[in-house]
Amino acid sequence: MLNDIEIKNCIKNNLLISENYNDECLTPNGYDLRIGEITDENINKNQLFFISSLEKLNLPDNIVASLYIKSKYSRKGIFSSFGFVDSGYKGNLTMTFYNFGDNIILKKGYKFVQIVFYEIKLPEKNYEKRSGHYNNSNGINLG
Repeated sequence: MLNDIEIKNCIKNNLLISENYNDECLTPNGYDLRIGEITDENINKNQLFFISSLEKLNLPDNIVASLYIKSKYSRKGIFSSFGFVDSGYKGNLTMTFYNFGDNIILKKGYKFVQIVFYEIKLPEKNYEKRSGHYNNSNGINLG
């Protein structure tokens, strides 16, 4: 797992996060992704909604990432299911959430999901070469 020092060193080399990095979002062992686009700012109870990350990722071939909803929001009843972000992924992330709690207002720029980076051995093929379906995504991508 990369720590804050390693994350900052990668950022200096235009890796991990290539656009909209903010030092205030750095955590000891990750980074708080912010809301870029959202399907609806007024989230009602029992509503499915989509968010894109404000930050654009640029993962090298030896780094994967995992996502965790910030506990502030899970305590309010917002849940999601995440997988790994594959090595070689570039672009905004589109994330799906469901609100089991009370109505809530969410806005662009709110810290919403923590991303944690892990160093791996080099894969035979990275995300772009293996499938790359969502590579270079901009905003919310449901395709």
